[in-house]
Amino acid sequence: MLTIRVRRLAAALAVAAATALPALAQTPAKGGSLTYTYHPEPTAMSTIATTAVPLALVATKIYESLLQWEGAGMTPVPGLAESWTRAEDGKTWTFKLRPGVTWHDGQPFTSEDVKFSIESIIRPYHSRGRALFGDVESIETPDATTVVFRMKAPVPYFLKAFQPTEAPMMPRHRFAGVDLAQAAAVRQAEVLTKSPVGTGPFRLKEWQRGSHIILERNPTYWREGRPYLDQVILRVLPDGAARAIAMEKGEVDLAPQSALPEAEIQRLSKLPALEASMAGAEALGPNMWLELNLREAPLNDLRVRQAMSMALDRQRIIDVIWYGYGKPGIGPIVSADPTYFNKALKPYVYDPRRANALLDEAGYKRGADGVRFRMTQHVLPYGEAWTRLGEYVKQEFGKLGIAVDTKSADLAGWLKAVYGDWAFQMTSTFQHNYADPTIGVERSYLSANIKPGAAFMNSMAYKNPRVDELFALAARELDPAKRKVQFDEVQQIIHDEMPVLYLMEMQYVHLWNRRVNGLITNGISMYSGWDGVWKSR
Repeated sequence: MLTIRVRRLAAALAVAAATALPALAQTPAKGGSLTYTYHPEPTAMSTIATTAVPLALVATKIYESLLQWEGAGMTPVPGLAESWTRAEDGKTWTFKLRPGVTWHDGQPFTSEDVKFSIESIIRPYHSRGRALFGDVESIETPDATTVVFRMKAPVPYFLKAFQPTEAPMMPRHRFAGVDLAQAAAVRQAEVLTKSPVGTGPFRLKEWQRGSHIILERNPTYWREGRPYLDQVILRVLPDGAARAIAMEKGEVDLAPQSALPEAEIQRLSKLPALEASMAGAEALGPNMWLELNLREAPLNDLRVRQAMSMALDRQRIIDVIWYGYGKPGIGPIVSADPTYFNKALKPYVYDPRRANALLDEAGYKRGADGVRFRMTQHVLPYGEAWTRLGEYVKQEFGKLGIAVDTKSADLAGWLKAVYGDWAFQMTSTFQHNYADPTIGVERSYLSANIKPGAAFMNSMAYKNPRVDELFALAARELDPAKRKVQFDEVQQIIHDEMPVLYLMEMQYVHLWNRRVNGLITNGISMYSGWDGVWKSR
């Protein structure tokens, strides 16, 4: 009954989101602060460092891209670029920049900043930079407000690259003295970590680590009359119960992207002062899995990975740990993708008996103590549900004779262990599909992305030449039908080879005080600039 009630609540939230927004149309009020809470705390101020959720939530208020987006379907509209055109051959894109835009420090934003951002920062150092801009042959800047992209070949997703998490524009003048050839020097540059300078509606006022981040209104923002809010404040509250209490008491206005424990979301969503919605994340497609280090035994044996998969009851994970907010994971592209999801994929089965037989077959017999082998597990430091997931995994693998040693770390330590040092065997995590598989999916499976220090890439050391080939073909294929066939094949291969163990397609729930208006505007609403967000008196 719990699952049925949760699913009915989820349906009600979706309907409410679709019907309530027009009725709330009012004249926006200026002033005031919006306080939100999320755990863990960001580790930097730009998605060049990492696109982890807590960082993306704050960075997208500071840094902008060339385009903005409207609606769940993500229709591109003018942003830093007033207009854009594509040549008939699809290989030349020309953007006309908005004149008079300035950086937070008063310097003018120009076409040279765009060229610098793509060539020197995003393409080499963003985790999806090469996927986004690998086919850009050259960037020309004939004048201060014109940028021309010359492509090696037409690509079907080019405009989708200009989202605030994917292609944040960087101030060229603030990288003076930074060794642009060194990844560590770039990712540790003060403009990305401590003293961000963007063009966005808000600028950093104060960061008291462990307590709060305060963003203040950008008085010279290019959109006249915006932003409406004076401040956006992140309250750092590591304890989930404390976040829920702050929300209930009105000390916090917003808990974005399932920032509260799921049980608390259910409880608080019934309060008349609060509104819950699953709208506004349609273009993200969060996909949860166990990431495995395939470099050495036993995880390099497919039979072991199959056995581990069969030991996990995905529906139980959803119902008990995530209170029904999700669907069983089935592959690299989530089933919510109406265009590219491969409907022929078979669900992973829960079969502990077969799992034990597979481990015996693989040669991992139980010892006198009942243990077949030992392994470590790093738990994603995103709160209580992830801790419970780690406990469940340890328990179920223990029944198979796999002794799991669980390790905990803060976000910086987790990122270093998994993506910096590859000093892990298994970790829980999730990644976003984003608006196109070339942007959000391929990064995790390309052999070229086995690079230390690049967060949310191929930490598993997964290699399959056919997968590499298919992703390369799909990145340039303009025929949607042919592209669908390519993505279908790549999904089937990855589904069968299990470089990760897919657990759940997540469903985000945002909870906010009804005084807050204008939050849900597109498919990445929590990653938008919030210049149109306001609070009623």
